[in-house]
Amino acid sequence: MDPEVLTASTEIREDDRRAPPVITPTFLLVTLANFGYFITIGMIIPALPRFVEGPLGLGNAMVGVAVGAFSFAAVVTYPFAGRLGDARGRRLLIVAGGVLVAGSVGLQVIATSIVPLVLCRLVMGMGGACFYVGVASTINDLAPDERRAEALSYFSIALYAGLGAGPVVGELILEGGSFDRVWVVAAAASLIAALAGVLVPETRPPDRSPVSNPRLWHRGAVLPGIVLATSVIGLAGFNSFVPLYALDLGMDGARIVFVAYAVVVLLLRSAGARIPDRFGPSRT
Repeated sequence: MDPEVLTASTEIREDDRRAPPVITPTFLLVTLANFGYFITIGMIIPALPRFVEGPLGLGNAMVGVAVGAFSFAAVVTYPFAGRLGDARGRRLLIVAGGVLVAGSVGLQVIATSIVPLVLCRLVMGMGGACFYVGVASTINDLAPDERRAEALSYFSIALYAGLGAGPVVGELILEGGSFDRVWVVAAAASLIAALAGVLVPETRPPDRSPVSNPRLWHRGAVLPGIVLATSVIGLAGFNSFVPLYALDLGMDGARIVFVAYAVVVLLLRSAGARIPDRFGPSRT
């Protein structure tokens, strides 16, 4: 084995004995809320394309519109959600975002055409942006400086666990019921996430001084943002059309595909949680 890796492993064990704990009751509560939200997302991923092509009787273009409406609203909302979280606190974002997601998903039961469905998806994107900024900021506040990447890696396990379990739950409900039942159960999962957020103590630094005319865009975040955006473009298309492609292949659903993806990510996240803190984010 590489001596550098052995040395790093020894140093990590020594640091663990000195560093503050990463996993605390508040950390677990926020992670539970995050899991509930991504169960909602996971349930909708395979159901939405089938709903657009099935009951609504539309084609692939409208599948893209319905799926993309969420992302469009989220991208627009993220910067403003960050400002709101700094000004009013993280818990407000978690609770309000979870309620918005739950309400918009629940209202899909009355969506009988593409217009109300897209409106629901836009509201869901706004709520999802608020929720995720809230939980991610809380975890960032809680994490010790020297173990921040490790904390975010553990926190993201709930994200991918939800994305893996959600499609299974959603497709099983769909096979035994209707799209309306999927929307209702998915909404309930986000409502539980919002209720968990009520119990999360506020972590916003109390000594934050107001900044006059703060910049909406941080120059240092542009390049990482571009890298992240390019990495998820393919994933967005994958999530949109794999549910339909799986049916074309004669499968009874796409849940096994999403489970396989989630398992691989979870294994890598768990095994490599401490690597970015040791070797730096740019190298990993």
